[in-house]
Amino acid sequence: MKFIRPFFMLSVAVTVLLTSCEKEDPQPATITANAGTDKTVEIGETVMLDGTASKGSANMSLSYAWSLVKKPAGSNALLEGATTTNPAFMPDKPGEYELELTVSSASLSHTDKVLVIATAATTPLVLDNITANTTLEDRVQDPALPDYVVNSRIGVDAQLTIKPGVVIAFAEDVAMDVNDGGVLIAKGEADKKIRFTGKAAQKGYWTGLMFFSNSSANEFSHVEILYAGSTGLVDDVKTALAVSDGARITIKNTTVAHSGGYGLYLRDGSTLYGFASNVFSNNHEAPVLLTAVNVPKLDAVTVFTSNNGRNIIEVQSSFINGPGEVVWQAFNDNTPYRLLGTMNVMTGWKLTPGITIEVAEDTHFDIGEGYIKAIGTAGKKITITGAVKTTGSWNGFVIYTRSSSNVMEHVDIKYAGGEHLISEVKTSIAVSHGGSLSIRNSTISNSGGYGIHVYGDDSTLNADVETSNTFTNNALAAIFYDYF
Repeated sequence: MKFIRPFFMLSVAVTVLLTSCEKEDPQPATITANAGTDKTVEIGETVMLDGTASKGSANMSLSYAWSLVKKPAGSNALLEGATTTNPAFMPDKPGEYELELTVSSASLSHTDKVLVIATAATTPLVLDNITANTTLEDRVQDPALPDYVVNSRIGVDAQLTIKPGVVIAFAEDVAMDVNDGGVLIAKGEADKKIRFTGKAAQKGYWTGLMFFSNSSANEFSHVEILYAGSTGLVDDVKTALAVSDGARITIKNTTVAHSGGYGLYLRDGSTLYGFASNVFSNNHEAPVLLTAVNVPKLDAVTVFTSNNGRNIIEVQSSFINGPGEVVWQAFNDNTPYRLLGTMNVMTGWKLTPGITIEVAEDTHFDIGEGYIKAIGTAGKKITITGAVKTTGSWNGFVIYTRSSSNVMEHVDIKYAGGEHLISEVKTSIAVSHGGSLSIRNSTISNSGGYGIHVYGDDSTLNADVETSNTFTNNALAAIFYDYF
């Protein structure tokens, strides 16, 4: 027994040691990629991929790499967040999109694929606030149906790019705000326009588009903005499109129609970055309401006179200023400007042949600095008249500057002389405090006072003023020289 006992104890010790070694052998490391389940979506719908079911051995650090390995011909779809567990992409063409996920550790990797089948859209998607860069594709083949709908007021706080052919329909009294930091780029094509419209084709159905963004990339090109202007966007002004002070926008080849208010409202301090070949029609108010700063950007070929409530360009009381000569041009469709308040001229101001300016009651032009250069032709006269066609309905011009560029030729000035401009005298034109004016081949009529009032010994007119112009139906004499 003494011999057997030590042998037994040695056997037990060896068994314990072997068992201990077996428990300490490491398990082989594993890694499994899982790209999620196959799915069918409509084009234009954002697809969120899911790699969260991928796994590796305990405490293994994993990295993710997705790639779009197959897509339909002509597709420009791009994958965003390719190194995350949940990237996204938007199918832009019907067909198959195959995506591959590679999950890696320091020494291992594994791949898996997922198939996304995109079909032509039949129902619109609901848009919400735009907080990340977004591209809206033309989803629904029928151009009469919307691709997207907006059911409540939304904000654009990132870049929103809208592709040709997209139709966005707005619910009643709903607006879109392009906020500071946001950008809206809507570039359609001549035969594939982008359309912002109401869910109902009813004048003044939805509120409109409001721009606070100062990005020079904001642009409408080959766009239709229809049936907006239901409620005030800003300053209680109903309008299809409003641009706030500090904001910028380009509008080209665009139609604004059936607004319940104005077509376009440009607040003082806004910047019309570009403007050409647009159409404003069937709007309840005037096509455009703006201040003087943006008037020179208006182009001659845009159609403003097309069954609007008032076929005029309304200009609010403001300053004509800038580093050089400011030009107001005539429009091909003969739309007049209408000044709603006093205009202060602080730089050179040029009026082109054929232009018509209507002036609201009790309003005048103050040439305090700079000059006025209004040179028409016998066939294309410049007309400056009252919005109300009665004697003395507006107040006239007062010219303080002594500039050889203060020139009026082939100009018709009508219905001024309402309230006195200088020294309690009513007149269509007052030249005062050393100012000067050369005026020829022009007509001054229906003044509530004099035709021209010259105030002070150092104020001057051209010597042939009385013989080279026509003065008719003025309440007082043609010219009053008020020397002292």
